[in-house]
Amino acid sequence: MKKFWEKHDLVKIAGIMVLFVVLLSWVIPQGYWSGSELMVSDITRVGIFDFFTYGLLGIYYFPVVVTFLFLLGGFYQLLGKIKGYQRLTDGVAKTFKGNEILFALLVSFFIAALSAIINDNFVVLAFIPFFITVLSKLKLDKLTGVAITFGSLLIGMLGSVYGQSVAGVNASELSADYNTFLWVKLALFGAAFVIFNLFNVLHIKKVLKNKKADLIEDTFKSEEITKPKTIWPVATILILFVIITIMAYLPWSKALGVDIFEKATTWIKEVEILDSPIFAYIFGSTDAFTSFGSWDLFGIQVVMMVATLFIKLAYKVSWNDYLTAFGEGLKKSGKLVIILLVCYNIAAFSVMFPVIPTVIDWLMNLLDKFNVILGTIGGFITSLFSVEYRYTVQLVGKYFITNYSEFAKQSALMLQSTYGLASFITPASAFLFIGLSYVGVSYKDWFKYIWKFLVAMFVVIVILMLIIF
Repeated sequence: MKKFWEKHDLVKIAGIMVLFVVLLSWVIPQGYWSGSELMVSDITRVGIFDFFTYGLLGIYYFPVVVTFLFLLGGFYQLLGKIKGYQRLTDGVAKTFKGNEILFALLVSFFIAALSAIINDNFVVLAFIPFFITVLSKLKLDKLTGVAITFGSLLIGMLGSVYGQSVAGVNASELSADYNTFLWVKLALFGAAFVIFNLFNVLHIKKVLKNKKADLIEDTFKSEEITKPKTIWPVATILILFVIITIMAYLPWSKALGVDIFEKATTWIKEVEILDSPIFAYIFGSTDAFTSFGSWDLFGIQVVMMVATLFIKLAYKVSWNDYLTAFGEGLKKSGKLVIILLVCYNIAAFSVMFPVIPTVIDWLMNLLDKFNVILGTIGGFITSLFSVEYRYTVQLVGKYFITNYSEFAKQSALMLQSTYGLASFITPASAFLFIGLSYVGVSYKDWFKYIWKFLVAMFVVIVILMLIIF
């Protein structure tokens, strides 16, 4: 049993966090909003039937993320069997051999910057397995693999500028315009990126000198099923995949004020040939066929499926090999889905049995007036239970902007930064735990790796908050 829990330590730790949230419901009364006033009700305990009923709701509420992870596994498992793809990643690794640190920094910046401006951070996961494969061929270790990819994604969330999962929530729920305190967002992003990668570079230098490091294993590397070795078909397909994905998920209209794609999509839907909206018939219904900047997570799944079919045709993969590869990928993604659902259950119980607002109200009332340090700690505590930023806002966002209305816009940045910081350590961080599970890094090893960065960034956040409050 001990070996079992050592092997599945992430499930154990996330499960303990779920039980901790349940336990809180037995000792702390719920806090909820009635207009602008926080009402503290009686203690409402999570019972056995509540536990299993709400525990299963994750499958009901988040199926699109589940199908995305499964399809992502199938997509990259098929690629892993294509000889042209292996030659492509070999070529990238060969190009950066001897310049591993440069490659790591380039990848880190690409992922962090994309995460800071994209509509849905889950979309960024679509590119990570490619980089993990190259990092494995550069003989870098697992901690580096997690940090450079999934860690950089969290950097982008911490310093989110236009990203709809964080900055977009501030704009829609907390009335914090995208350009409000833009310099603070850029300072958060810049400081986090520099400090984070300072530790990464120091670690990589040690790894390159240590031949006994725990090297990355490519999860989707398997027996090749194709004879053609040509690179250009898979390279072309992947380049188009990257371009379409990035274009489709940038907040063109909402944040950037660019409406050309909305107008183009409307024109395509309305243009008629022989009195029939032929393109609307071809591309699908109004709800399904949306403009770049408005795609949901189903859109990229369609693109991945189409890409796999082109790969199948280009490399003459049989249907049997195609379906077998997809099945193997789905199986490998299973552990990621389990981790995801456990992480989401932390948020589910925290939101449906909201004791956190009561805790934060008690904390903030320790002093007669608003205190930046207490507010920062309060935001951090809330985010420990939030799998997505919108849940942090749902739990305490209105509390801060209502009770401290003179600091409403500053409070939005405070919650954003503390959420991003908490995501590097909390079991509720789905991106972190998916990354640790995917690469094969224990929570203990990650904590030992990241704690210095957490301390440094907490100090930076407090300083910035003291400046703007």
